[in-house]
Amino acid sequence: MNTYTFLRVPVAYTAGQIDPSPYEQAIHDHAARGWDLVQIFVENPAATASEHVLIFRRPA
Repeated sequence: MNTYTFLRVPVAYTAGQIDPSPYEQAIHDHAARGWDLVQIFVENPAATASEHVLIFRRPA
């Protein structure tokens, strides 16, 4: 059995491009605590992406 956690990371832009460093740092931080990344999806209620949703799991 696994346990899951969901993390919302606001999308950051640098020079008009999505800056991956916020979600990359979140992935490294969670991995250091034993979480495995399952999926990333972009929350996009409008034409511009607003946040990444990161899904992690680890054994319960």
